[in-house]
Amino acid sequence: MSRLLLKLYPEAWRRRYEAEMSALLDDEPPGPLARLDLVRGAVRAHLHAISGLSPLERAQGSVSGVLGAFICFCFAGSAFAKTTEDSAFQVAGREHGVLGGAHYAVLIAAFVAAVLLLGAAAPLAWRALAQLRRTRDRELLRWIALPPLALIIWSGSLGGLALWLSAHHHRADAIAWLLLSLCGVVGVIAAFACWLAPRAILRRVDAGRPALTLSVHTLGAVAACMWVVAIATTVYLVAILADAPSLAASGDGPGAFSVTDVDIAIQLALMTCLAAIASLSASRGTRALRRAS
Repeated sequence: MSRLLLKLYPEAWRRRYEAEMSALLDDEPPGPLARLDLVRGAVRAHLHAISGLSPLERAQGSVSGVLGAFICFCFAGSAFAKTTEDSAFQVAGREHGVLGGAHYAVLIAAFVAAVLLLGAAAPLAWRALAQLRRTRDRELLRWIALPPLALIIWSGSLGGLALWLSAHHHRADAIAWLLLSLCGVVGVIAAFACWLAPRAILRRVDAGRPALTLSVHTLGAVAACMWVVAIATTVYLVAILADAPSLAASGDGPGAFSVTDVDIAIQLALMTCLAAIASLSASRGTRALRRAS
C-alpha cells in the first residue's frame, strides 16, 4: 500500500527519490498517519514541481493530470445527477427558471467536456493501441485494460446497491450501509486506477509532438468546461436553497440518511478542487509545449 502511494508523486520526484523512499518504507512500514503524510507530500510535490523532466515529458504529465482529474470529476458529477434525478427536482426546475437553467447548464457543459475529452484522448489512445499491436507489451496491455475494468467493477457495486435498495424499499439497514461503504471504497480505488493508468501508458508510448499538442490544448478546453459545471452547480445550490428550501432539506441516499443541500455542497467542493487541478495541469502543459518549441 505504501509503495503504491509513491505513485501519486510526480515523475521527476520519483526519478530522484522513489528508490530511496521505497527502501525506507520497507525498513519501517508506516502507520495510518504516516500514510496520510505521504498523500499530503504528493499534493505538495505536484504544486511545487521538481525540475528534471524535458518539456515534452512535462506536457505528457499534464495530459495524464487533466485526464485523471476529469475522471474523478465524473464521479462527483454522477453523484450530483443521482441526487437530482427524482421527479420533484424536474418539477422544481420547470417552476423556477434559474434552477432549471443551472441544471441544463451542468448537463450541457458536462456533455461538451466529454466530447472534448474523447477528441483529446483519441490520438493518444490510437498510438498506444498501435504500439501494443507492434510490441505485444503485456505491461502496456494491463495498463490499458485497467480503467475500463475498474469502472465495470465500480458500476457493478452500484448496481448491487441499487438492486438491494429496490428489493428492500430503500430501507437503510446494516447491509445497505455495508454496500454503500463498499461502493465508496471501490469508487475511490477505481478513481485512483483511472488516474494512474494514463500516467503509466504515456510513459510507455511515444505520443508524438502533433498529437501531444492537440491533446494539451483540447484538455485546456476540458478544464474550462469543468469550471462551467462547477459554477452552474453553485448557481443550482443557491437557487434550490432560495426557491425550493423544502426540497433542499429533503433526505438523500439510502434511507434518506443525508440531506440534499449538504450532498450537493460536498459534490461542489470536489468539483471545484478537481477543476483547479485540471486547470493547473493544463496550464503547465501549455507552458511546457512553449518551452519545447
